Formats: sequence, structure tokens, C-alpha cells
Amino acid sequence: MLLAGGVVLGTYLYVLSHIALSSGETVPRKRADVYAFPIRLVDRLNVLIIGVDVTLDSKRRVLNVARADTLALVTFDSERRRIAVLSIPRDTRAQIPGHGETKVNAAYAYGGPALTIRTVERLTDIKIDAYVKLGPESFGKFIDAIGGIDIDVEKDMKYTDSWAGYTINLKKGFQHLNGSQATGYIRFRHDEMGDIGRVDRQRKVLAALLKKLKDPSTILAAPHLLQAFAQHTTTNLTSYELMALGMFALRTRDRPMEMQTLPGTFAPSYWEPDTPKVRALVADVFYNVTLDELATIQVEVLNASGNAAVGQRVAARISALGFRSVKVRTVSTPVDITTIVDRTGRKGLGKMVAVALGRAVVKREQAVGAPSITVVVARDAARTLSGSIPRRNDPE
Repeated sequence: MLLAGGVVLGTYLYVLSHIALSSGETVPRKRADVYAFPIRLVDRLNVLIIGVDVTLDSKRRVLNVARADTLALVTFDSERRRIAVLSIPRDTRAQIPGHGETKVNAAYAYGGPALTIRTVERLTDIKIDAYVKLGPESFGKFIDAIGGIDIDVEKDMKYTDSWAGYTINLKKGFQHLNGSQATGYIRFRHDEMGDIGRVDRQRKVLAALLKKLKDPSTILAAPHLLQAFAQHTTTNLTSYELMALGMFALRTRDRPMEMQTLPGTFAPSYWEPDTPKVRALVADVFYNVTLDELATIQVEVLNASGNAAVGQRVAARISALGFRSVKVRTVSTPVDITTIVDRTGRKGLGKMVAVALGRAVVKREQAVGAPSITVVVARDAARTLSGSIPRRNDPE
């Protein structure tokens, strides 16, 4: 076991050191202080998984443009020692900065991972720390590398997409699927549930994949799995960070992974987010706080932007998160950088407010009484909010 572990670790480091960012897809980020020696996660990390499709022209040639076929936001929560996944249906209605309202999966075609991250942050009010982009064949390659997975196919699935060049032909029942079959299973969306049924199947495949990875025999497939990861994956996580996340996953293997789908309802051509339910889910899963707790937290907005309307708009954004006690005061001396002072003693609440405002510095202080959170609104907030469009159901 020691020898096998050494081989796997050596292969792991070698393969991960050869993962390169594709040209034009670099997403710079400030490295969060969430790691500690030896290879340990000490704070929450949110990672956006982006699975892309293939776009063909009229002559069936692959174009250098793609949409996000799969979006999943994974949170590694060191405080509760758990991993949770929020699946975002590709047809979700969203505001894409600079492009208006359309389906969330179009963000990747317009601006790659960077714009996709900004769009999902705006949709969910969740700070995204990093991303992993999977190519069209990634799922299939991963599954083949571990020898396939067992899935109970809920019904016969038959569909041929001559344009994209793939065929799905699966029979109902419990069976062992190879990579190509599993890819077809999660791509199928030609029934009354549409994309939501596809998201549920993605979750089933992910659960089966994780179950297989926990099998001790899978250690022998590690080199192939890591090679498939390196060849079909783009990420701005370093090899050290990926190791830390992998070690965290091992330490939490006794706990089931929590899987959620962005709450919403069917609408013509769209999955319409249910804002109150999204707000409650995000607060609980990604910030470890309930809406009832948020309602009791006092927030003071000090408007130092030089524009009275900006202070009111910031207060409306904060109230939309679930904070109910929000007061606004004007400060005569303008400042340049919006700052959030968090005295709640709760990890992440300052970040929650910062994401809603688009840009802000977060500082923590010891609790000294009310207010629990102070937001000093500066002139940069006026520039950030001036061109933005309020989210559906947000207060005007």
C-alpha cells in the first residue's frame, strides 16, 4: 500500500504539473489564504465546474466557440467539513454583464470562464474562487479510466443528433455503462423534463463516479484518471491546491456529498430562478446562515460616494440578500474604495455583501455592538453599479 501510494502520489504531482491554461482563457485571481501545511484546507473554497459543448458550422466544422453545457458550483466547506454541489441548468435565465438577459450558458460563448464566473456570481451572490473547465469528452474519459460505472437507467433513451454527430441508444434498467454510454445518458434531454431531467442524471452519474472512486481497487486506475484529467481539463487551480482539495475530499468521504439544483420553475425557453428559494439555499449551503439569522443582523450603509441614489441602491441590494435591518447615512467626505467592516464573527457574511455590490474590500473587526456590518460606499461603487441591471425580483 505504501509503494502504491508513492506511485500514485508521484504520478499525481507529475500530471498536475503539466496542466496548462489554454491561450486566452486565463482567469487571474488573488490566492485566498485557505490552505495550511501539510496540504490542508482551512477555509471555504468555491469552485465553478464548466463543461463545454462543441459548436459546428454549416459544413460541420468545429468552431472556436462553445457554450457551457454543464455548470456546477462546488463548495468545499472546512467549517462544516462537507462538500456540496449546486447544479445550474443551462437554460437558466440570467443577466450576462454587457450582453443583457439570456440563458446562462451563453456567457461562456461571449467571454469564456471569466464572464461565466461573473454571470454566476451575479445570479447567485456567491463568491467564486476558482474554476475547472471540462472538455466535451471529459466525463467519458474519466469514466473509461476507472472501468465504467453502474447506473439504473430510468427509461429507454433513443436519440440521434446528426448535426452534432452523436447517437444515444440506452435501454431501461440497471446496467454497467462505459464512458460513451454515460455521456449519452447525461446529454439526453428529449423528454418532458428537458434540461432539469438532464441535471438530475448528471447528479446520478456524479454520485456513481464518486462511489467508484471510493473503491480501494480504483487506486490502480489513478494514473489513467489523472492523465485523462490533464488532457481534457483547464483550471486556474495549482497542483498544490488540487492536492489540498483532494485530501479534503478524502477526509470527508464518510459524509455524503450534498447535491442541489438551482430552485426555479419552467418558463417558455427558460428555467426561471425562484429568487426567495435561491436566496435561502445560498445562505444555508454557501454561507452557513439562515434567512431568519440574516434578518436580525443590523447593517449600516455610510454613503461616501457623493451620490445619494447610489447609497439607496446599495441598501436595496443588501436587503435583497435577506438582511432586514439596513439603515443609510450620508458621509460628507467622499472616499475612493468601498469597504465592508464585518463584526458578526461569522465567516463569509462580509463576502456575501461584497459579491452583491460587485466590488469591495472586506475587513473583520471584533464585535463592539451594533451595527454588525458597516458598508462604506465609495465612488468606485457608483461606477460599478451605474451600468448594472437589477436582477429579477430585486427591489428597484
